[in-house]
Amino acid sequence: MKKILSVLTILTVLTAVSCQKSELKDVVNADNFFSVKQAAIASVNGPTTATVNQNVAFTVSWPYTGNCEKFSKFEADSLSDTTKIKLFTSTNIADDCTGKEVQHSSVYKFRAKKAGTYFLKFVGPDSNARPIVDTLTVK
Repeated sequence: MKKILSVLTILTVLTAVSCQKSELKDVVNADNFFSVKQAAIASVNGPTTATVNQNVAFTVSWPYTGNCEKFSKFEADSLSDTTKIKLFTSTNIADDCTGKEVQHSSVYKFRAKKAGTYFLKFVGPDSNARPIVDTLTVK
């Protein structure tokens, strides 16, 4: 009887500890408060010419609602002379994000390793929307 009682006590303690550990992880993990999403791109402003191995900057603007949305990252996929660029923003869902709609922008940097014509396609989350395409001539 003592063996069964000891085993049940150990199982109960292990179950309680594992539940508390998982609940603590949810509270401590700050990533749970952030929501990351692909943003629609409103405009792109950048040069049309560059030289090989020159960093060129494109100012990418997106509309957002609320005062909590911030730039997160760019993701770029290149195939030959075309680069598809996506912009992602993050929002802290624990903050009060009420506010008027304003425009935000961030800088995307591009560097061509050889001369030619490059097409930078800035795409939004809506697959039916037309991407904004900038053409860059590299000499």
